[in-house]
Amino acid sequence: MPKTIKELADEFGVSKQAVRKKLDANFRVKYVQTVPRSGVQTLVVSDSGYLLLKKHFDGGNNQEPREKAFTSNAGNRNTDTIELLNQQLAIKDSQIKEKDEQLKSMQKLLDQSQQLQLMTEKKVEELETTTSIKIKYDNLNLKQKSNAWWKFWLKNKT
Repeated sequence: MPKTIKELADEFGVSKQAVRKKLDANFRVKYVQTVPRSGVQTLVVSDSGYLLLKKHFDGGNNQEPREKAFTSNAGNRNTDTIELLNQQLAIKDSQIKEKDEQLKSMQKLLDQSQQLQLMTEKKVEELETTTSIKIKYDNLNLKQKSNAWWKFWLKNKT
């Protein structure tokens, strides 16, 4: 007689999720049907599918020993977990310190770069001012040379 997932879970002593995980696409095609029960469409597993599931869940896959092993080692696992988390925390702390040092170094380099940029801009400004003054001086000298008295004297002698 076909059985529902809940009936199978109760019989095998596992959760409905555990049973559903075993109902993959191939298994559903071969062994699962949808039938109306109490006016609701319900999934049921055929007798041959039931035997396969029983074989799987009874075949050395008892959960009671696992639960006992887990409860007996719970104290050790908790301390191991805490120790592992403390180690990870220490590693993360050292990484954060390293990043802070890198940030300080980058800030120092940025400040130096800005100072160099400012000095370069001042030098360029000074050079432009010096060049401007030199050009004005050269232009003034040209005018003075062109207005030199000896040129007039030479013109008059000829």
